[in-house]
Amino acid sequence: QLQDFYPNGYRASKDAYIRVPMSAIEGALELQNDDGSLMAFVCTAMPKGMKDLLFPSLIACLDGPDLFTAQPSSLPAGENTPPPFDCLHFSWYNRYTTKGNDAPSNVHPYELRLGNSRTNTWQMLPYPSRDMAEYGQLFDRLTEAFRDLQVHLPEAEYEALAQVAESLPGNAVSAVEPFVSLVVNINVRTEAHRDQFDKNLCLALAIGDFSGSGLVLHEQGLVLELQNGDFAVFRSSETTHFNLNYVGRRATFVMQTDAEFDKWTGE
Repeated sequence: QLQDFYPNGYRASKDAYIRVPMSAIEGALELQNDDGSLMAFVCTAMPKGMKDLLFPSLIACLDGPDLFTAQPSSLPAGENTPPPFDCLHFSWYNRYTTKGNDAPSNVHPYELRLGNSRTNTWQMLPYPSRDMAEYGQLFDRLTEAFRDLQVHLPEAEYEALAQVAESLPGNAVSAVEPFVSLVVNINVRTEAHRDQFDKNLCLALAIGDFSGSGLVLHEQGLVLELQNGDFAVFRSSETTHFNLNYVGRRATFVMQTDAEFDKWTGE
């Protein structure tokens, strides 16, 4: 069906979508664009025993299920947009940092000026998010509870992202390598959007006891019906994406890397 959906490597109709149930995937599915680049990678290969522990482990890290709200199958009458959801960013950023390109080597950074503006010396290095400090104990519990969780990417994509993860200042180690950011979404239903600051790819892992909530990749016409323990990798800065309504309790782990790290690694 996928081959028929993309005749000559292109989506046949801009109004057509194809649902991809996870039961149709044996381990993993890799889809490529007509130029050979990665369109999407879907993995269902997590062992059942590990899948069964994902949601209870997350609830334990959060000190109970109180943050989770059982969702109805559709939005209440009169509501056209999904309700707000809880979100924590355990992330490293390199946004708004000062670049030293073409700076004179004989002037201390504190003395550098551009016109009437002084150099921003407060942001010379990549820095962790505020949530990393404010919810540090929760982050520690999450990394301990999910330390055996492994993600798999095609080799070329993995190496490009790992270069950033291995270059964090102060010998810092990313808990979600090859990515450097973990975003925890609870009760998540998103509107259509692109993540313009993501580098290359993001990974979305579904967690919970729910049904529905397919991940829609609009330009590709894909509806990936991720279930608990399944994950998808796609180009989140180039792809308009959102998830459908669901019934039950649901969270996602989203792993990504700030595109501004290209300034740090010199790409």
